[in-house]
Amino acid sequence: MHGTSHPRPVEKPAATGVNAVVWIEPGRALIVRGGEGTETSSVEVSIPTTPAITPPALAEVAHSIGAVDRVLVLGTDELRTALEREIVAIGHRPETIRDAETAGPMDEAALVE
Repeated sequence: MHGTSHPRPVEKPAATGVNAVVWIEPGRALIVRGGEGTETSSVEVSIPTTPAITPPALAEVAHSIGAVDRVLVLGTDELRTALEREIVAIGHRPETIRDAETAGPMDEAALVE
């Protein structure tokens, strides 16, 4: 069988105008979402310290982020990397993720800023 292959055009979702910042540390993750205006919303998710039950909590954090144009993930290396993998696994584009190791703990006001 001979044929030609035509690449599919890459479809990028329309911009939502929403960005998020996540602070993740042993015991909790704090998600702050903002839009084009000045209003923000925040969610705190418990992160269990037992490695066997951490993945479902990371999935909950990733789903709580929702559809965003960009997400900044802050926190310790191990949890930050695990969360980034989970974000990509549920379907977010990897290029939307920014990360930084930051000394903490951080609160909602610092994340909004």
